[in-house]
Amino acid sequence: MKKPELLAPAGDLTRMKYAYAYGADAVYAGQPAFSLRARENGFKNLDDLAEGIAYARKLGKKFYLTSNVIPRNVKVESFQKALLAAIELKPDALIVADPGFVGWLRKERPDVEIHLSVQANTTNYLAAKFWHDLGVRRIILSRELRLSEILEIKEKLPDLELEVFVHGAVCMAMSGRCMLSNWVTHRDANQGACDNSCRMPYRLYANSGPQVEDYREHEGEFSLQRTDRPELPPVALDEDTWGTYFMSSRDLCALDVIPELVKGELDSFKIEGRTRSVYYLSQVVRAYRMAIDAVHGSLEGGAEASPELVPQESRRAIKFVDGRGFMPGFLRGPLPQNYESTHVAAEGGCVAAQVLDYDPATNSCRVNVKNPFCMDDTLELMTPSGMCRCEVDSLLDFRGAAADRLNPGTEGRVFLQGNVLKDTEKAVFGFFVKNITARESLKT
Repeated sequence: MKKPELLAPAGDLTRMKYAYAYGADAVYAGQPAFSLRARENGFKNLDDLAEGIAYARKLGKKFYLTSNVIPRNVKVESFQKALLAAIELKPDALIVADPGFVGWLRKERPDVEIHLSVQANTTNYLAAKFWHDLGVRRIILSRELRLSEILEIKEKLPDLELEVFVHGAVCMAMSGRCMLSNWVTHRDANQGACDNSCRMPYRLYANSGPQVEDYREHEGEFSLQRTDRPELPPVALDEDTWGTYFMSSRDLCALDVIPELVKGELDSFKIEGRTRSVYYLSQVVRAYRMAIDAVHGSLEGGAEASPELVPQESRRAIKFVDGRGFMPGFLRGPLPQNYESTHVAAEGGCVAAQVLDYDPATNSCRVNVKNPFCMDDTLELMTPSGMCRCEVDSLLDFRGAAADRLNPGTEGRVFLQGNVLKDTEKAVFGFFVKNITARESLKT
């Protein structure tokens, strides 16, 4: 049975290295100026791309270049020039969305592997066959598809590689084809400038006059009701201190569906989040690496595909990161609306510090403090080798003075009790994670 590729986001060189360290088989990075995360892309130039591709080659892993902007006429020639320059660096594939550029690349550089972006909204096997016949090697399927539809496409087109999203943010529009950002802030999502307007808080006002100053804030509870379909239930607008978030979707988490996806022999499982922190990325990649390995081994051993095959440590890892709450997306079919909360804090714990280096002579780590922690807090040390409970012997603050507490935004040194690091070379990718119950110690 084929083991699927685990594909992780690489917002910059640092995130790329953490993704590989925690188990990603491949990463996708944005082409400078011509990807849909152009404003936040840490790969600023060809030198950055060359360094990233060389690093991937050294590890024997893959590096995909996201070139999925939908250009207007004024950008066509500059995009073509940039693509040809990037191709010379030999990324493993280009992720492209524009049909014209797919055709142009097939004529100009038929040697280049093309992956069709999710922006192309491939939702059926006829569309998938069309792209495959055109020379596309892999299709990144729309998030709107059900599991049964995905498996049917694979059954009808077994030679076509299929990539599916398994974790991350879900766009409120049809796989990114959204004009909300353009309308609200004049930033075009399809030009790589989305400002995530759907994630922002909004308030409801009554317009009592022609000027903004005439608006007055409503008070009380409100609902949206379709006037053309009064038989449909109204949608409640729940507003907290910061506003209402009725357009902001919960995040996708497909851990429970991993066994069926692996059994279906899909080719690549994709994690969203090029702008997420290195800690978030590391925990999520770690979670899916463990899940894929465990599920694949169990299925090869004759087990039936079921959510129970996913290790509990994978679920625990997801609980260590903040999010908007999780759902299986559309993989199990449409879900009812749920506006109970707009943000879910990490349940298992929070990142206390990121390890910058490890000194085996003193059994200590120089750290970048992310959240405050104290000597008596319960800490776990997470590295690519796993997570383990650790006892702190002593702390030094950024001045090198003994301290009982380290504060965020500073560096410090953590001295450990005992030999908890089995692989000291991987310590540089480590994090100290604080048990959530230990947050009580920070109130004093």
